[in-house]
Amino acid sequence: MKRWVVAVALVGLTGCAVPVTGQPTPGPTSSVAGAEPEVVRWMNNFCGVAKYMIASGGVSFDQTQTDPVEAKKSVSDSLGRVIDVLDVVLHDLDELTPAPTPAADTAVEVISEPLTRARDKFVSAKSTVDSAAELTTDVFSTVIQDMTEAVTVMNEAVEKMAVVSLPDEFRDAAGQAENCAT
Repeated sequence: MKRWVVAVALVGLTGCAVPVTGQPTPGPTSSVAGAEPEVVRWMNNFCGVAKYMIASGGVSFDQTQTDPVEAKKSVSDSLGRVIDVLDVVLHDLDELTPAPTPAADTAVEVISEPLTRARDKFVSAKSTVDSAAELTTDVFSTVIQDMTEAVTVMNEAVEKMAVVSLPDEFRDAAGQAENCAT
């Protein structure tokens, strides 16, 4: 009985077909238009800041110093390099505002805030080292505390940078931005 109903339905439907003359032509296709040049430039600079942060993450501390004066100088110099890197990153992020779209400004603010806090902690650590007559256990403990807090906040900034929500036009422009290529 089921087969019979299906067969009748198929025969009935074939009678509804109307022949069409002419040649088939392709339907509309979606093509990704190039993003606005200003948005591509912005994304290129944004990704450039991220690349700079990653490349600069290799600042290390010379732990082989046995001379207390040299150890103090080494720690101060290393902290100075980290501060310099963060100064450049924060400057470059600030240069991204105003963005072509206000939503992108929000993304910059979300990233800049923890980086500023991290920079301030590194400045505090360097100030503690520079103002101390020598690296005592108490001084070193204070410096380590500031550095630990700074690194925690920097990790927060890096995590935010990885998940920051940019408008679709910016995400689309990333494909055209040289610094965004992996």
